[in-house]
Amino acid sequence: MAKESTTPDLEEIVIGLFEAAARGDWDALISYYAPGAVWETDDGILDVAGAPAVRELLEEWAGMFEDFAINVETVVDLGHGIVYTVFRQEGRPAGSSAVVTERGVMIYEWVDGMIARLISRQGIDEARVAAQRLAESRE
Repeated sequence: MAKESTTPDLEEIVIGLFEAAARGDWDALISYYAPGAVWETDDGILDVAGAPAVRELLEEWAGMFEDFAINVETVVDLGHGIVYTVFRQEGRPAGSSAVVTERGVMIYEWVDGMIARLISRQGIDEARVAAQRLAESRE
C-alpha cells in the first residue's frame, strides 16, 4: 500500500484562502498567517505584521467597496514553500456607480505550514520570474 503524503497541498490551501476572502471569512483567511507574517508590496513592506494586522488591512480594504469580489485565476506551487498566484478583484467604491477592477499577483512564502511573507505585485510576468527565483533560492 502506498504511503500518502502528509504535506498539505499548498495550491488547495491558497485557493481556499481566496474563497474565504471572497465571502468575507476573515477568520479562515488569517488562520494560515504566522504571528510575525509580513506583507510586501511594490512600495515596500506594509506596516502589517501578523494575522490580526492582516485581517484589519483586508477588512478595511474590502469595506471600501460595495459588491466586492476577488477570484484566483492561477495558482502554482513552485516548490520550497513558494506559491505563485494571479488574481482579479473588483468592486464598486462606496457611493460610486463605477466599478474598479484590478489584476495582480500574490506570492506566498510558507514556513512550517504558515504564511511567513506575502508579496503582492502588479507586474504579472516580472512577479512570476521573481517567484521562481525565490523558490530556487530556498533549494
